[in-house]
Amino acid sequence: MTDIELITNKYDAKDYAIDYQKGAPIPWLSFDDFLPADLLKSVQDEIKTIPNHVFSKFTRNNSFMLECNNFKYAPRTRELALNFNSGEFITWLETITGLKKIIPDPHFIGAGLTKCYAGHSLQLHTDFNWNEQLNLNRCLSLILYLSDTWDPAWQGNLEFWNFDRTECLHRVEPLPNRLLLWNYDNKFIHGHPNKLTCPEDACRIGLRLFYFSSNSTPTVAPHRSLYWFDETTKQHYDQRDNQ
Repeated sequence: MTDIELITNKYDAKDYAIDYQKGAPIPWLSFDDFLPADLLKSVQDEIKTIPNHVFSKFTRNNSFMLECNNFKYAPRTRELALNFNSGEFITWLETITGLKKIIPDPHFIGAGLTKCYAGHSLQLHTDFNWNEQLNLNRCLSLILYLSDTWDPAWQGNLEFWNFDRTECLHRVEPLPNRLLLWNYDNKFIHGHPNKLTCPEDACRIGLRLFYFSSNSTPTVAPHRSLYWFDETTKQHYDQRDNQ
């Protein structure tokens, strides 16, 4: 049985679809102990071996974190991320979220691994809505937390605020092996604005993936592959059209 089969069998999507829609201010849900223990350990160990120069610094309005979407030095992590982009996993996501025709991003634009250390924070913000590489609209976000351990006293909870930014509605602890999903909304405000107080040898680690949708229309009328050719009109055609 593959890793994805183990995961999707453990969490039957139909059992969670109703709870997902009850999320506020947007549909969302978290899943604990998401990965099999051996897979989790292999990914956590591999992340420690990724060279520092592969990570880039994100700094915006007093936010700070390290980002990496280059999995050259992390083949097991790459395999996991690609599994999260697989057709089987996309079907699982669609069943839980109710979203249709979800499109993954093989380039991991804005996604990948994040690392935050003591003193780091991610200020309240709304997410980008458009993937310029794929020309697609964002529809869904995923984070899998991958720290070895995490103490809630270290701060780092991901906060979900109301659209008016007057009240924090939820605080989600970045517990190891917790998966978090939420629908994209351009008014959705979130972040972990409090500076981390973890020990210097601890780190808040997440694997982020973003998913997209298209509102495009075909440039020509949709058809299946055409194997018949009309010598008079010099056009390919579908034999079904003549039945």
